[in-house]
Amino acid sequence: MKTHSRNRKESFSGFSIFTGGLLSILVQAVVLREALFGRHQAELASGIVLAAWIIGAGLGAAAGGRASRHRLYWMAGIVILPILGFLQIAASRAGILPLAITVLPAGFAAGIVFIQPFAFERPGRIYAFEALGAAAGGAIFVLLSPYLLAGELLAVSIFFSIIGLLSCRSTLSALILAVVLFASQLFSIPEGFSRRLGSMAFGNYENVQVYPSPYGEVVTASRTGQYMVFRSGLLEATWPSLESAEETVTVPLAASLPSTVLYIGSSPEEAGIICSWPTVNRCVTVVLDRTLAEVIEYPGEIRIGDGRHYLTGDEFSYDLIIVSAGQPLTLLSNRYYTARFMKLLAGRLAPGGMAAIHLPGGINRLHPLEAELAHSVMLASESSFRWNRIIPVSGLMLMVGNGTEPSFEGAVLAERMDSLGVAGLYVNSGTLPSDLSAFRTAAFDDQIVSADAETNTDLHPEGFRIAHELWDFRMQEGEKVDLTIPAAGLFMLIMVVAAVLSGKPLTSLGVAAAGFTGLSVEVITLVSIQAATGYSWVLVGAVTGIFMTGGALGAFWTDKGIFKDPARIITLSGIAALFCAATLHLYSTGLFGGFFLTLCLLLGTFVCGVSCGGIFPSAAKVLGTGNTGRIGLLDLAEHGGSAAASLLMPLVLFPLLGAVKVLLIATAWVAIWTVVLRHR
Repeated sequence: MKTHSRNRKESFSGFSIFTGGLLSILVQAVVLREALFGRHQAELASGIVLAAWIIGAGLGAAAGGRASRHRLYWMAGIVILPILGFLQIAASRAGILPLAITVLPAGFAAGIVFIQPFAFERPGRIYAFEALGAAAGGAIFVLLSPYLLAGELLAVSIFFSIIGLLSCRSTLSALILAVVLFASQLFSIPEGFSRRLGSMAFGNYENVQVYPSPYGEVVTASRTGQYMVFRSGLLEATWPSLESAEETVTVPLAASLPSTVLYIGSSPEEAGIICSWPTVNRCVTVVLDRTLAEVIEYPGEIRIGDGRHYLTGDEFSYDLIIVSAGQPLTLLSNRYYTARFMKLLAGRLAPGGMAAIHLPGGINRLHPLEAELAHSVMLASESSFRWNRIIPVSGLMLMVGNGTEPSFEGAVLAERMDSLGVAGLYVNSGTLPSDLSAFRTAAFDDQIVSADAETNTDLHPEGFRIAHELWDFRMQEGEKVDLTIPAAGLFMLIMVVAAVLSGKPLTSLGVAAAGFTGLSVEVITLVSIQAATGYSWVLVGAVTGIFMTGGALGAFWTDKGIFKDPARIITLSGIAALFCAATLHLYSTGLFGGFFLTLCLLLGTFVCGVSCGGIFPSAAKVLGTGNTGRIGLLDLAEHGGSAAASLLMPLVLFPLLGAVKVLLIATAWVAIWTVVLRHR
């Protein structure tokens, strides 16, 4: 529908447009982080959330573009967005509906907010203001998310809804919403909402408490005298659990007889056993999350932060390093099982020192996936250590070192424990001879070595992939029908149909190609930075904000006539994807570290934002300034391609091919469309 009206009462100020973009990205970032609760925080599942939000936004733009009362629809959208955010989080936690279905309505509302201002202003100006607002929303999420729970963050978004209403001269609506927000804060409703959600999954527990964290909420609970700490829905530590704690640390301690020990993990009992071992003079415990250190009392020296980063910065050498970080179900935990981490481990061991890395495993026999995972991690250690050995205790323990390999025979270790006067309750001189008998150890060795596996690396995380297959097997989720590829195909079909209906199919498909490549770079940047540096999902706001800052610049240049050639604008995204692929390849060779990689990927993300921000207003001009009907279809075409990328890149291609090849595919896709646009 084409709108020619320039009535001041109906048009939007730049600040109103800015506020709409801010609100949309702030709610999106909250939904993206919180929707992963209950999916064992598998970062790649964010592709589902992103795809649902993006296609919902495209549909909202296409539908909202048909509106005649643009100001009314815009105001309704900014009021509804935070409310839908509350409903989405509640529905995803309760498991009432599939995750994608719960996200779709909020995305739809964001699309309605996005399209309305295009009825009155130049497309470049509109896009620039909305992109700047989105960048601001990402920054606000980065600043506040470590300290606020989901309900409190959404209450902040309601505050910006009020500002948006005031900027649109809707004083009465803003006043009503302000009274509602004040009353809800007075009765602590947003905080209570978050805490009720946090305890929803722990109905059978007592003393449930919920705390904010950069990595998602932390929950403490107890049951029949057992205390537990969950982070983002995953069990982080439990006590008393003396049996598992003894199984994890006793054999490494008895085999190495260390004076100095570094422990990377979350169990206070494991740390306690290490600190009380007769030969240990110094024990340093590295706890990932400051919130964990606040709710759990750890013995010995405590360091807060990423254990892998600590190895890089600490110049002290240790006789023994024990890594007990759980299964590699997240890219954050998988970082402790890769070839890059093994190299860091080797650099922090004293001469003759050794490291022990905890892996999942069965009691008497391994599932084939457990054997494959163990072999993958074992291969990761081979280039950094003179010897490696997997022994069947506490599941499995990978032992590595560059000195003389110690004996891991049960009888030898039992005799050593007796001589030290150490008598564990569950692991002692009576249990070790049978637990580590030559026959039992050889049986496990044969199964692990015969497993077909690839080396686990940061950017091609085999361990992460195998761990999820193992999880699906145990949870009996492998029998579910995987709709990822059919859904991506549907989104591509929507892209084509919307492009044809827009009246300028080649132009619209060119915009969609830039969107596909831009989203590919954005999601691969997220997962690669997470895998390389361990930064938390607070990065959702940072990466999105940087992308949208580039979008604002691209839109400004288009508006000022600096960007003119559509093919060249789209080419920028291909160049950025190729640059990021080259950077990732050089990182995998060990040329530089995670910090420099992060800077390069963020630069590539920014350039992709410039490309997307430049090409959309350029195409919108072609369709007709003020023609929100056609511009909405253009947005749907772009979002169809972006949604397909959000599914295919992280969920299918990244685990299968690795980060570098994924971006090469995105580069080739945009190159094809560059050629098409030049020869049309």
